[in-house]
Amino acid sequence: MNRSKYLLLTIFSIALIVPSGIAIATGQYRWQLLPVLISSIFVSIASVVLPRFDSSLAWLFPGLAGTSILGVLISSTLSYYYPIFTLPVPTGRYAVGTTTIDLVDDSRIELCDPTTKSHRELVLQVWYPAIATTRPKAAYLKDAQVIPAGLFSHLGLIKSNAVTDAPLANTSDPYPVVIYSPAWSGFRTDNTFQTEELASHGYVVIGLEHPCSVPMAVYPNGRIIYANLSADYTSSDKALATLLRVGEEQLVLRTQDISFVLDRLPQINSRKPFYTQLNLAKIGVFGHSFGGAAAAQACAIDPRLTAGMNMDGLLFGSAAQQGASQPFFFMSSDYPRPTTADLTSANGAFRRNKQTDAWGYQQRDRWLHTHGGYNLKLLDSAHMNFSDYPLRVRHRNGGGKISTDRAMKIVNEYTVAFFDRVLKGKRSALLERSSGSPFAEVRFERFN
Repeated sequence: MNRSKYLLLTIFSIALIVPSGIAIATGQYRWQLLPVLISSIFVSIASVVLPRFDSSLAWLFPGLAGTSILGVLISSTLSYYYPIFTLPVPTGRYAVGTTTIDLVDDSRIELCDPTTKSHRELVLQVWYPAIATTRPKAAYLKDAQVIPAGLFSHLGLIKSNAVTDAPLANTSDPYPVVIYSPAWSGFRTDNTFQTEELASHGYVVIGLEHPCSVPMAVYPNGRIIYANLSADYTSSDKALATLLRVGEEQLVLRTQDISFVLDRLPQINSRKPFYTQLNLAKIGVFGHSFGGAAAAQACAIDPRLTAGMNMDGLLFGSAAQQGASQPFFFMSSDYPRPTTADLTSANGAFRRNKQTDAWGYQQRDRWLHTHGGYNLKLLDSAHMNFSDYPLRVRHRNGGGKISTDRAMKIVNEYTVAFFDRVLKGKRSALLERSSGSPFAEVRFERFN
């Protein structure tokens, strides 16, 4: 048997093991490395043991070499589809700081935690303009309990652009506040590409996580509230009716959460790091998917909000029929208006999907023709292009053909332009035109 071949295979396998060992030792290990680690350990042991036997086992060498290569290929593929990604660098003049705030609403019992009879408790993530510092960047997802295992356990290794508890940047004018509400089962960090961008342009952005909707609401004392909302609305008419009913229930909870945060803004404004630097007369709200519905309804029922934005979300509550009087911006993905044939299709799942699309068009048309506002369609996009999710997964990620970076750039430019216009009084060429856009991927309309 040719021992030199096994020696080379041993060296190759150990060379693959070493980076994984370093990653484990430094706390940077991720599950995508597991195939190459297991295959390399197996091959290195086998390549040491097999030369001790007779040459009749020489035929095993190609298999061992193939096993080693296969491990590399599997790990490389997994690392590509579930990457350690980099968030877009914010374009504003401010560095970004972030902090978390825990609030308890003594006026409401937590319906999703009936055994403890506890009050409704919200953990807020706040992004804000900060003084530049060399301190380490905060983790993209801070709560390790949210991702203890599974496909997204590596997200805790990703760095954001924000520094935890960095000093607030000095300002002569208080910073406007913008509240963010995530999607149906979303986390407060799901639109970090957007919240960091707003903070860099001089906004204090408050991200909510809604217990009873987020899969795991994790609190500073270690308590966890679990939820499992179904998103099925196409399998049957009953499923669609159930989702609409639960949606109305969720809307009440989430708009109450937003109003509660508005109640507590004076208290937040008095604490570190803000110290009266928040402009409590200029407050916006935005959200993705169902979070957009919550933003719209919050505007409809709470006059303390100055502006709102809905990104690709169906409307619920009174906002679905009457809209709201505040300046409002709709963003939507690239889906066509359903035809009569679509709405009468014999394919039930297809028909119900198109039915909700039709409702979306009807709701936006009614709102915009009644109250005015802005409407943007992002061509070649899909629902998840209005969140961080396409960064996390490169295949079947809910995004469209448009590149993830391009979609985020466009969404951010219009988001900043809109809130600059309404909350800061700055004019923007993006919004001044009645229709059209400098971006070829955008269909834009302004309604007076």
